[in-house]
Amino acid sequence: MDVERLSSTIGLVGSLLLAVAVAVPAVAVEPGSGEMAAYYASGPVGLSLVGMLALLEVIVILSGRQERTDPAVAAGLAFVLSLSMLALSVVWSLSIDPNVLFSFPEQYSWLSSHRWAVIGAAAITFVGAGGYARSVV
Repeated sequence: MDVERLSSTIGLVGSLLLAVAVAVPAVAVEPGSGEMAAYYASGPVGLSLVGMLALLEVIVILSGRQERTDPAVAAGLAFVLSLSMLALSVVWSLSIDPNVLFSFPEQYSWLSSHRWAVIGAAAITFVGAGGYARSVV
């Protein structure tokens, strides 16, 4: 089995899942009185940075797989990015003000579980990037 290819694929899928998970509330929730802006801005840096790093990770992993960048450098950078995304996701999810989290209408009650989906996708990315870094080095 090609561990390098499998682990980088897991990292890619996790990064894409994370980017989608970050974007879903912005697309699915109707604009209101600024609750969504407060939701995304929670924590020290907010959730938008995690989504941007997830898209950057896709580029980094693909450049390493296609050998456009030294695979060891790409794997190391992917590992650091995934660790950062996991840490930022956890800090963001624990920093959300409950008044903001539960201020959405009843039809958006799924947002109370959204933060755990973001952490799960970040964890998948971390596992994939860790496996990729280990298989390359």
